Amino acid sequence: MDDFQAVSTSEAYTIAQLRALVKSGRLRVPQFQRSFRWDAKDVLSLFDSIMRGYPFGSLLLWKREAPAENLRIGSLHVRAQERPDALWVVDGQQRVTSLVNAVDPEGAQDPRFALGYSLRRREVVNGRWLEDPLAIPLPDLFDFSRAFAWLTDNPAAADYAEHIQDVTSRLNRVTVPATVMEDTDEKTLREVFDRINSRGKRLNAAEIFNAIHGGPDEGATTSGIAVSVDAQTRFGVLDDKIVVQAILVRRHADITRDVHGEFSDSRRRVSDFPGESEAQAYEATEGALVEAARFLQVKCGIPHVVFLPFRFQLLVLTRFFALFTEPSDRNLELLSRWVWRTSVGADVLGISGSQTDLRDMAARVRQGKESESVQRLLAAADLQDDLHLPDLTVFRATRSDSKMIMAALWNLHPVDLRSNEPITIEELSEQLEGETTPRVVLADLVPPASLEAEEPVAATKMISVMDRRDALSLLDSSKDLASLLLDAEMIDLLQNNRFSEFARRREYALKEYLETFLRVRTAWGQDDTPPLSDFVFDDGAE
Repeated sequence: MDDFQAVSTSEAYTIAQLRALVKSGRLRVPQFQRSFRWDAKDVLSLFDSIMRGYPFGSLLLWKREAPAENLRIGSLHVRAQERPDALWVVDGQQRVTSLVNAVDPEGAQDPRFALGYSLRRREVVNGRWLEDPLAIPLPDLFDFSRAFAWLTDNPAAADYAEHIQDVTSRLNRVTVPATVMEDTDEKTLREVFDRINSRGKRLNAAEIFNAIHGGPDEGATTSGIAVSVDAQTRFGVLDDKIVVQAILVRRHADITRDVHGEFSDSRRRVSDFPGESEAQAYEATEGALVEAARFLQVKCGIPHVVFLPFRFQLLVLTRFFALFTEPSDRNLELLSRWVWRTSVGADVLGISGSQTDLRDMAARVRQGKESESVQRLLAAADLQDDLHLPDLTVFRATRSDSKMIMAALWNLHPVDLRSNEPITIEELSEQLEGETTPRVVLADLVPPASLEAEEPVAATKMISVMDRRDALSLLDSSKDLASLLLDAEMIDLLQNNRFSEFARRREYALKEYLETFLRVRTAWGQDDTPPLSDFVFDDGAE
């Protein structure tokens, strides 16, 4: 047995000290660490535990030298200088990232870290509770001078001044225990890291990718790209696996290849971008994902990733926008048809959203051949039979056909019943934060238990940012009912608990709407000719 023994010391850091360490560039995250995986609920739970005095874990840090680099820790961007005494987080990244970002005015702009303290409820809150005039943002609560300024701007909270002072003091007294290891090597730290994490989940494919490649010098990771794409589009924070696939499919259509040698000389030679560095690959992937997400929102009417019938559609579009940065308007129109045809005709086309579907579709997008690529995609979505509407007797938020119905309902511009104004993408995104399905923005107009087995359950769903009880209490003829695919007679049936009659009436309305909507979106029966410019030749051409 190796008789080497690592030297360690015990420390305790306040949240303010951890924030200072991060912003000075002294606190670092090793490349073999996990990417940030917590969502808003996890961050809220951490601060709730702190406020209640519950234990919330300790840190394991590694003291060693660190190079100059640009860091991204959560939403904080730090230009760190070279230093001999950096503290590398071996265990506790999720907690450190959450603590530091939630109390920092810049970091708290990220919805995951946007927390406040409700003076009315006397607890940490997020989401819509932050709109309460008696909810003080955590960065203001954390700092005495900012708390005083907030109190000055919010005179209605004057009676709570003493309580604010008490909570601020309590928050600043919190310490995080840490073990700092010195005089050890990376092999030992990796062993410690593996032993700690063997008690939890195994590293997934995205984490392995990050561990191998570490992101470019600017500190980007797959999770960093996902957060940035969401910040720019509000399309949702993509899963790390999707971002890894986006990096791979952008460079080559075969995403089943071994990621270990992605930036080796041999792999570069077969890539569509042979000369790019890792940093350039990460940056360009982020840009292509942003373009793909905006295209889905604006051109296709799909507001959020959880509304997207198939993930491969986003990835194929990412490859397309990476290869063709200024596509013609005609090809954009044809691409939108492809998205909706692959959604509507999935069963007929044998599409299941598998990796095979992604590989086959991505291979149809070829560098330097914009219109040909679009035509090849359309050929893979050729539907000969008449349009088939989704089965309305079956509805699950994870099903592609159910997501298609929801996207169609979104295109009616449903209103928030409290304001009678259309729900915005930003409001929708806030409700969907941390969610993997659109279930939380679905209201059941009819209690599921009140429906018989073969009744159209899909016809009883409504897009709403309120729960069912509150939404139903506000439904009346003064609201824009058409945006919710409702009318006065349907409301009367609901209010009199005539649920079966309501379901049948709305089923008829939904079928009629879907028939029109999907025929328009798929351009059913219309000509798919490429852009006219493809047929314009020079005078001397044969």
